[in-house]
Amino acid sequence: MPHSIKAEQSPRPIGIPKTKSSSSRELRKLHLLHNEARNQYIQSNLYLTVTRLLETKNRPAVSRIVSLGLGSLKSTDQTRRIKQLTILLAIAEQLRQYETKIELYAQDPSFSGTDKEFLQSLGVHILSTPSPTELGEAAQYIDDSTLVYCPFLTLEAYQLLFSSAESLNFFIGDDFDALRTKWPKHSMGRDEAESLLRKYVQGFRKRAISSGDGFWDAEDKPFPMAMYSSASHRYQSKQVEVIL
Repeated sequence: MPHSIKAEQSPRPIGIPKTKSSSSRELRKLHLLHNEARNQYIQSNLYLTVTRLLETKNRPAVSRIVSLGLGSLKSTDQTRRIKQLTILLAIAEQLRQYETKIELYAQDPSFSGTDKEFLQSLGVHILSTPSPTELGEAAQYIDDSTLVYCPFLTLEAYQLLFSSAESLNFFIGDDFDALRTKWPKHSMGRDEAESLLRKYVQGFRKRAISSGDGFWDAEDKPFPMAMYSSASHRYQSKQVEVIL
């Protein structure tokens, strides 16, 4: 379910060990799903929108990308999570046109062994956290040159990110203007979303991201996304020269 940080573990019969062959089949399936999603993504309006936003001259320079809340790729909403990953990898591919040494990290307490192996095969470094209520190793990797990729986080996870990552400068996540209206007026969810918006998000420059027609399906339960960057940071001069 979107905006959930609840760890999802894929059930496996007790006493039946996972074999190497079954793991290989799972990895092949994940690669096939990712390739299908990638082909779909690069033909979508969402791809064009994200590409144009990342080409703007007033976005911060990026040396690493940290993904939070991707979730297990073997969960019941596997298709959406594969698509989330596809966007992440496409963003990294585009940014490496300007900074070739960008490193990619992902952290989620629900990652399975197969998830980690698959992500590592795609060049993603795995970070760990002891629980969904702690930012874990990600806190050490978020500075003013880090892009945090975090769509579909819960409000609790956003609170944790904003309060723990003091150097957060650039993130792609949920559109908070849309997020606050997800809940009825005067509800706890609405109050929490508005509190996050006022306390943390209003200080960022917002660029809305299109709904993703041609990429998201109804069963993916898509939600409006946005790119947020600190108003006090601009491109480094060498990056401007690359684009001009």
